[in-house]
Amino acid sequence: MFIRPGKSYFILLTAILFVILHHLLAYTGHFGYDDLHYAELASNLLKGSVDFDDHYTFRFPVILFTALFYRIFGISDLSSSLPALLITISILVIVFNLLKDQGPEILVLGLSMCTLSNWFLFYSDKLMPDIYVALSVIWALAIINRYKFTCNNSKPLLHAFLLALSLLFGFMAKGTIILTLPLLVYLIVSDIIQKRDLKFWAYSLLSGMVLLALYLAVIGVITGNPLKRFHAISDNSYLNLCSYDQQSLKILLERIFFGFFELSIYQTLATPFIFIIAALFRRRGLHIFRLDSAQSFFQASALILFLSSSFMTISFTSYAPMCLDPRHYLFLVPVAAVPASRIITEYLTNRKTAIQVPIVLLVVTVISYFLPGDSFWKLYFPLATLFTFYYFIKPGKRSQHLFLFLFISILMLLPLDKVPYAKQVKYRQQKELVTDQVLKNNKGSIVVSNEVQIRLIQYYNGFREDQNHRFISYDEYEPENSVNRQELLLLNWYTRYLSGMDQNDLPFWARNIPMDIEPLFKSEDPELTIFHIADLPLINTSWIPLLSSFNDFEGDIPFWRQKKNDFSKDITYAEKTSNRVSGFSSSFEYPLDSLQIELRHDLRVHCSLYCYAESITNAKLVVSIENISGTGFWQALEMNRYIKAYYNWWPIKFDVAVPQKDLLPESVLKVYVWKIDNSIVYIDNFKVDVFEFSQ
Repeated sequence: MFIRPGKSYFILLTAILFVILHHLLAYTGHFGYDDLHYAELASNLLKGSVDFDDHYTFRFPVILFTALFYRIFGISDLSSSLPALLITISILVIVFNLLKDQGPEILVLGLSMCTLSNWFLFYSDKLMPDIYVALSVIWALAIINRYKFTCNNSKPLLHAFLLALSLLFGFMAKGTIILTLPLLVYLIVSDIIQKRDLKFWAYSLLSGMVLLALYLAVIGVITGNPLKRFHAISDNSYLNLCSYDQQSLKILLERIFFGFFELSIYQTLATPFIFIIAALFRRRGLHIFRLDSAQSFFQASALILFLSSSFMTISFTSYAPMCLDPRHYLFLVPVAAVPASRIITEYLTNRKTAIQVPIVLLVVTVISYFLPGDSFWKLYFPLATLFTFYYFIKPGKRSQHLFLFLFISILMLLPLDKVPYAKQVKYRQQKELVTDQVLKNNKGSIVVSNEVQIRLIQYYNGFREDQNHRFISYDEYEPENSVNRQELLLLNWYTRYLSGMDQNDLPFWARNIPMDIEPLFKSEDPELTIFHIADLPLINTSWIPLLSSFNDFEGDIPFWRQKKNDFSKDITYAEKTSNRVSGFSSSFEYPLDSLQIELRHDLRVHCSLYCYAESITNAKLVVSIENISGTGFWQALEMNRYIKAYYNWWPIKFDVAVPQKDLLPESVLKVYVWKIDNSIVYIDNFKVDVFEFSQ
């Protein structure tokens, strides 16, 4: 069924306008790490400075496209967003061209499932490479589809060259393109077995090798080493939760057999795959792997890519699947939307796969109920209700139109959640306040804040060398070495959150500010405060050491309550034994009266230890003040967020201010680790230091 050109283009225009409207109403700014790093690399490129020791530099499409818009429009949020928006629109145009001749229902469904996919839409305006990879994959499959099914196998060399070019584009954008390798191998082997399109694949391999050789030659010319990109990746690698090859087999198996499938459900990437999988259970459903039609080609491609995302390694030296972050898998969305749109249309018109769709949808809905997020209430349960209800009514044009309206409305629920969140964040207002209060009103200042906020200020300043300001993160700031300039502390809850910090991660002097200190500037909404650092009492405080205790769990230590079964030789950090935490760890218990001083000020309790966990844990590092009457003070630190990779030792620190009013007579200071789950946790080299304020 063909659509009038005007009507089909109106559908495409509606999808594009929705993406633009989403950017205008739901834009929350930048993450502050990768995206602003790309921004700085693009800015440096325009200045003639390129760092080839940074593997992000080799993501040429992202850097070059961003630099082009910076050259035209200057460094701004619009210039940073336009490349991604144009790439997103290009993806929608490809999906449109694949579906425009198949009927209005299919076109509407396909563009809707692509455009309204929660994370696809979220990254549609972000300065990140993943949307580029999504364009590369759908572009490559569109070329193969065109050669096989719409142009009668004509011009094999041209199509082969375009296929190689599309894959090179994705490879230059990000190494995630390696996840397409199992699909390409399957397509080639399938055609070899069936003795078809052999010339096309021969030309594709030849074109790919030529383009890859040219790419490596160019890198060799500009860096002196054609493999410089791979060396830079190796040099910049670090241990983290996604280092599955350096953690236990249990964690690896959980990742490949459960992790990705759970992620795809609660992050809603699974939506179009529900219908693709349901179609497998109809009569002759597995025949799609013969690839004898455009529909079977995209359906099989989507399934193979889905499985590859779960099982395929991204390392050439070890088995390491891709990290569980939805942005890495955006390429699945447009690929799966193409066949899923036809399957849903068949369900509406002739009840093909009639019972399979509600059953598979119901299974996914039940699973989503037990997973994080609100996808159960805002996606799967409404969809299951809609499809089940439609199963029992008589199909007709009115019911189909109503179904389409309700289906699109349900898909919009999660993306529309981003609008009130953007209003809460108020990124544009934050930017205006920071620009006015830091870059305009307080020139000549040293500005101290979290790392993301510092990166944002440098970005707002166009990455210019600014003699009037210095922007310093907490880790870089040293009060005793600062020059004689005005120093400002900038507190912003949102950028602190983006930095992965909570209140405990702030410097001690920055998170213990008396209520009576008058800020230089304060905004309630958005929440942003600036202080003169010189006005903060703890910045110049001297700390009188009262006691220090170190427990390496090699024997009895004064003031530590511990039992023999607290010691373990299974896993150790430094010497022969450690403490395996079972409920409560060995506990430091010190009677404060024995300090034999008059506690006229608050105390500062500084704890540090090394922690080893085999999985997610709810273990807490606890500091409490107790006496016979009960607990007067209690603070706890969630330890899991400081564990960067399981089956490895990680340092954890906890710095606590104990108010003087809580230092009751006959009080005991207690420091210990507490957990109530079944996780396996070891600790070692546990140190406790106590100081008194001296002002």
